[in-house]
Amino acid sequence: MAKPNTYVQLLAARQRIAELESRLEMMKGFTLQQSLDMAQIALHEKLGFGPDRNAKFAAAFWETFLEYAALCVGDGADDPEIVYTKDVVDRMLRESCGDDILPFDERYSVENLYRRDRDLEGPLHAAN
Repeated sequence: MAKPNTYVQLLAARQRIAELESRLEMMKGFTLQQSLDMAQIALHEKLGFGPDRNAKFAAAFWETFLEYAALCVGDGADDPEIVYTKDVVDRMLRESCGDDILPFDERYSVENLYRRDRDLEGPLHAAN
């Protein structure tokens, strides 16, 4: 039996990693777009936003996302725990949503990130 060629295995592994990284980037982009789509639908159906207000919201969403993404990347370069970013995001959410928000680490815990199988009253806000 022929001995496996480790160079070929390495190339195959590198190709698979590149494919997975590309797929991950696509999934992140899909999730962002889906979040914006659902927010705009909710704003229209529940709060009466029309095309003009939804266009303004979409522009503000992307501007804010890019601003906070840059903050996170910059902070993460010096602090893998992104303590400053978490503080800024929590502070801005308390200002815009009130004091009953869960802290960053709880909102972004694995158990709280994907809510497909949970009801809409899930762990977005702290218990009153």
